[in-house]
Amino acid sequence: MTIKASALLAVIVIWAAIVPAVALQNDAWWALLFAFFATGAVASSFWRRLGMARVIGIAGAWAGAAIAIVESADVTWVSVLAFVATLTILYSAMRRDAILHGAAIAAVWLILGGIITVSEGGGAWTTVFAFLTTATLANSRGNARPLSAILWWGIAGGVIAVADGDFAWLAVIAFVLTASSVGFGDFNFPTGIEWDLFGRGSTGDEDEPFVRTSRAERRARRHAGWREFDTNDPESATGTPPDAPRRVVIVERDDDPGEVR
Repeated sequence: MTIKASALLAVIVIWAAIVPAVALQNDAWWALLFAFFATGAVASSFWRRLGMARVIGIAGAWAGAAIAIVESADVTWVSVLAFVATLTILYSAMRRDAILHGAAIAAVWLILGGIITVSEGGGAWTTVFAFLTTATLANSRGNARPLSAILWWGIAGGVIAVADGDFAWLAVIAFVLTASSVGFGDFNFPTGIEWDLFGRGSTGDEDEPFVRTSRAERRARRHAGWREFDTNDPESATGTPPDAPRRVVIVERDDDPGEVR
């Protein structure tokens, strides 16, 4: 087995980002420990093809952490989340050629570094939402979420910069909008919940109580106008006795009940 160039490059970008930051902020020396841990995580994948998407995401995470550390050694703890973000990216479902996903992760962390800089360390707590955004992007498909991340984190970072560090809570909204793909995709309600608040399953009469439909009626909906009656279905309206010799499915048109096919 040979060491993959992408894994080796991931190690290089980690140290290229953190060493200059620690050189400028000597009190942040312990960030090197988490850079070392991140290196170990990448080293376990030396024989894997990480792909440029992961390399870009990892580089962005450590560059954003380095920018924050240069501003203040008090926020050195962001290197902990940079390390956790590295693990998340390494072992995520991200495709090797998902460059847009990696670029979006990098953009979020660079914006984070800018937020911490303009707020003089006061907005460091937003790192948590940068990490949550990273986890969301690294395990998503399609281009809606990465584009949403770039859009909403860019807007949030711009407003915070203009406000000299105020409104850091916009990072929370940016994460929520990114996870929902608002702006570049439809918001999907959670599955497994019957949203009867919106009238689903009703017959259209608000005063009429909800009536549970039979399996035959549910099949009719799926067949766009065709109704099925199964002789083995106790809910069937055919009236066929239960001792029918074999299973028979009768399908008829709603608009012509006399025609059986």
